[in-house]
Amino acid sequence: MFPTLGLNMKPRERALCALNLEEPDTVPTFEIWFDYPEEIVGESFRTSDDPNEGDVITLYNASILAETCKKIGYDGIRPGPGGIHFPNLIEAIKILKKVAPEYLIIGSAGGNLGIPLGGKMMSETIRKIYTDPVGLEGENLERVKKTIESIKEQADAGADAVINCADLCLKEGPFIKPELYEEIIFPFVKMQVDAAHGKGLYYIYHTDGDLWPILRGLVATGIDALHSIDPTGGMKLRDVKNIYGSKIALCGNVDAANTMVHGTPSQVEKEAKDCIRDAAEGGGYFLTTSNCIYKGIPPINALTLAKACKKYGRYKPL
Repeated sequence: MFPTLGLNMKPRERALCALNLEEPDTVPTFEIWFDYPEEIVGESFRTSDDPNEGDVITLYNASILAETCKKIGYDGIRPGPGGIHFPNLIEAIKILKKVAPEYLIIGSAGGNLGIPLGGKMMSETIRKIYTDPVGLEGENLERVKKTIESIKEQADAGADAVINCADLCLKEGPFIKPELYEEIIFPFVKMQVDAAHGKGLYYIYHTDGDLWPILRGLVATGIDALHSIDPTGGMKLRDVKNIYGSKIALCGNVDAANTMVHGTPSQVEKEAKDCIRDAAEGGGYFLTTSNCIYKGIPPINALTLAKACKKYGRYKPL
């Protein structure tokens, strides 16, 4: 697809180049989560219900994650959203910075309102939007304040970027009126973006769904990159590149719900090649799935995607 050249950049350099909307030596790649390291390095993530083992679990899992991402050929490493695999996110970032300093280390953000879980939480959130906007604003502000403090701590620990995984849309489109995003969501995203930039971090936003009714406003918050440009939500990578490729980097969008799960390796390779064709020219592009590598995805397809990135993602010779 692109002329062959020597691959001279380190993974972190390659990723930073793309985040700066430039062409590195080859298209970078990463995944926001990789669920089965045992298929790659022979060791599984550990979990424990004992809070006293949190740091031990974090140390072990961060080391396994780093080894996995290196072996696959990713340029960035993200220690999940924390939780059971990384009880101490700040410590996980410190470990990754130590054992994988040549990789882009990606932390987590996300204090703004996203699509609530179904049932009572969804109905209660909708009720507050329309009947108690002041109370909802106060809740959002408290969450964002905590997130901003975490962003600062992650920066001090050595993170290069953070990613917000609060989904904003369904496959059918926004879950509330598009104009309400400007009032109750985007101001809080911008607060996080500004805090990240103030600490020298890049800010990546992940959201599934059909984003077109709200995408202009999301980009206006100042995000540096968008993940994952959901094909099941009707998002075409080429269209997003044509309209917003000069403003933000794009990460995506090999179909994680269909091609990655049910497709053959050759189908994964073809879709990866198509994504590179549609978005790589001019830089500012990461080849990724449209979600993450979860256990429903055959390991051969995860490996095929990473190999396709190196095979087809090379830019012009130096």
